[in-house]
Amino acid sequence: MAPAPGSTLGNGRAKLLSVNVVPSNRSPSQLPRAQLRRRALFLLGAALLGAVLLLGALLVALPATAQEQAPVLHEYMPPDLAEDIDFSSTNASGQLPAAVQTPSGMISPPDVRTTPDPSQVYHQNDSGGFKFRPDRDTRRPDVERYDDPFTPNLTPFKRLHAYDAVRDDYSLYVRDSVPVALTPGGTATDDDDRFFADLSVALRAGERIRIPTVGPDARLLSVVSKPKTTLEFSTDSAGNWFVMAQTNDRVRLVLDIAIDRDAFASEFADVAWSDLPKVPLQPSAHRRSFETVRKAIDISRASMRPREVVTKMVEYFRAFTPSDEAPTGQGDIYLDLALSRKGVCRHRAFGFLVTALNIGIPARLIHNEAHAWVEVRDDQRWHRIDLGGAALDLDDNPHLDRPPHVPPPDQFQWPRGRDSGADLAHRNREEAIEEAGPDANGAGNGGVGDPNAPGPIDPLAPPDPNAPPLPSDRPETKLEIEEIDADIFRGLPVKIRGTAVSQGQPCSHIRIDVLLTLDGAEEETRLGSLSTDEKGRYSGEVVMPANIPVGDHELVITTPGNNVCGTGATD
Repeated sequence: MAPAPGSTLGNGRAKLLSVNVVPSNRSPSQLPRAQLRRRALFLLGAALLGAVLLLGALLVALPATAQEQAPVLHEYMPPDLAEDIDFSSTNASGQLPAAVQTPSGMISPPDVRTTPDPSQVYHQNDSGGFKFRPDRDTRRPDVERYDDPFTPNLTPFKRLHAYDAVRDDYSLYVRDSVPVALTPGGTATDDDDRFFADLSVALRAGERIRIPTVGPDARLLSVVSKPKTTLEFSTDSAGNWFVMAQTNDRVRLVLDIAIDRDAFASEFADVAWSDLPKVPLQPSAHRRSFETVRKAIDISRASMRPREVVTKMVEYFRAFTPSDEAPTGQGDIYLDLALSRKGVCRHRAFGFLVTALNIGIPARLIHNEAHAWVEVRDDQRWHRIDLGGAALDLDDNPHLDRPPHVPPPDQFQWPRGRDSGADLAHRNREEAIEEAGPDANGAGNGGVGDPNAPGPIDPLAPPDPNAPPLPSDRPETKLEIEEIDADIFRGLPVKIRGTAVSQGQPCSHIRIDVLLTLDGAEEETRLGSLSTDEKGRYSGEVVMPANIPVGDHELVITTPGNNVCGTGATD
């Protein structure tokens, strides 16, 4: 049963109260699904018996007092996404779940009956000629065009092009492009992240059309196409995805995708070199250049384990900086980039890939129209690693009606002045929210903050290891809750707005944690985090867990503060 309306208390705590069920006199269109199903079955049976009119007459003839005293057989509950999850409901197509609870918040699939967004049509076929060539333009792009078809939003990590091999001339390609069938089916596990994709695809008979996916070894659970079309999905050795039909058509595809959540950020396993998948022999023309770069990074296969090597490589390539001056002087583009430590995302990913493959670590370079990163594999799984070098801004629709994807915390340290893909996504979303205004529909992130977004903008970023310790004499921060939703329901977002002030001055850009303490329990559960703006105001949503019992629970707001404002909590 969903908790009933909540109330806000003067001390900044909110309580979830028990619901009072009353008889409902709603019309059939307002009845919950369970009641509508029962009524529909009843009327269908009556029609088959030829007694619909007779039943209607009997019902009209019933005394009013009898109707009023009749027992209430069903309790009215407003439809919500949490209920759809509990009852494993499907959407209008009947093939996709109506809602899915994810670490990024509650998501639901797009309605295939509506008109799709025509801004992006996937049409590139797999001609076998796709390859990546490194370049020396190391300037940081101001704006990159981008399209994100996923819910939750995966910006800017749409996995569109992947490469796992390097030629003598340093161009990248897919080692084995022979298609491997990707058959829809299966179920998600508790360790999975879930996504819905909404794609417009221009199919050409007998040609494999490249489509994006969410990460390495993602699984395709189910597919809905409009118009309905017989489709074949496939992948290759680098994990690219393709779709093929035997007719020419333009279709809308809605995909239900599952992926091991650890693929987005998890610790590289501490295994021996012999435990890693074997990397094919690399071009001999690269050997001398690799040895020079290996010494510059200070890595060794003889004296270090793979995890230590990966950690040092991430540290090295994340420290690259954009430059208006092209790196030259070595006569070898790999050496020029790796030794100068100049470049944006694609240069860092390229240098990392060549180095990793030559030392014996399975690796891939991934890119789309706006960003590039790498994947490395231990003995268990592929890991996505962002090396930074992102553009300053994106030219895209940030889809504020969808929650942003929240990956696990980054396992590697960032240098000061980092420029990660998460930073880019966060800047883009913040700008869109500011332009849309404080009442923008769906502008919240479902209550979950991205732990990998930048410190001064996103409060959940990991602490900067180079930052000085916070002063011990910071004045206490006073937290106020100015507004909270009047109705609080399990599994749905709760909107919270308030201020953070210390000694009469606003606390700008500090983290605000929203905690829940269950009735009778001592442990607190963090529902999510928000951040204050330059005026010390915070506003956003957190999702109330779908499995909490009805009771007198407490919602508490706290902050760790910053170097000016001290810690604080509502009483």
